Amino acid sequence: MPTRSLLAALLFAPLAIAACASSEAAPAKTDTTKTQASSVPGEAQQLCVETMTKNRTCTDEYIPALVDTRAKLDKPPGIAEKVKADRAAVIAQAKVEWAEDSKDENIARQCQAMTEHMTEDARPMMDALRACLAKDACGDYVPCVQPVFEQLMSGPRH
Repeated sequence: MPTRSLLAALLFAPLAIAACASSEAAPAKTDTTKTQASSVPGEAQQLCVETMTKNRTCTDEYIPALVDTRAKLDKPPGIAEKVKADRAAVIAQAKVEWAEDSKDENIARQCQAMTEHMTEDARPMMDALRACLAKDACGDYVPCVQPVFEQLMSGPRH
C-alpha cells in the first residue's frame, strides 16, 4: 500500500511537474513580459484549486485513473509492481489518504506551493485543464484530464 509521500506524489506531482517545467524553461523576461506574466501564478493557483476540487468531486473515477497512469509510467518507481500485485488495495489506500489531502485547506496549500513560480510557459497546460473543467460529468472530465497529467508526468522529474 502507498505511503503518505507516495500518495502525495500520485496526486500532486502532475501540477508540481508543470510548475518546475514552466519556471525552468522560461527564458529571461523583459520588464514588459514580466508584467504580462505576473498574473500567471494567480491564475494557475485558481485553476489548480478548481482542478483538484473537481478531482475530489470525481474521486471514484479520478483515483483509479491516476493510479493506472502512474503505474503505466512507473512514477514513482515501484508503483507499477504494487499496482500489478494489488491494484484494488493501492486504489483503496489512495482514496483513504485522498480524503484528507483533498480537504479545501490542503488543496489551497499544495496549489499555492506548486504554482507560485509558474510563467507564461504554463498557458497551454492551463488551457487544456480549463477545457477539461468545462466537462460536467466525471465520466467526461477524467478521461480529458488524465492525458494532460500523463504528459506532465512523462516530463523530467525534479
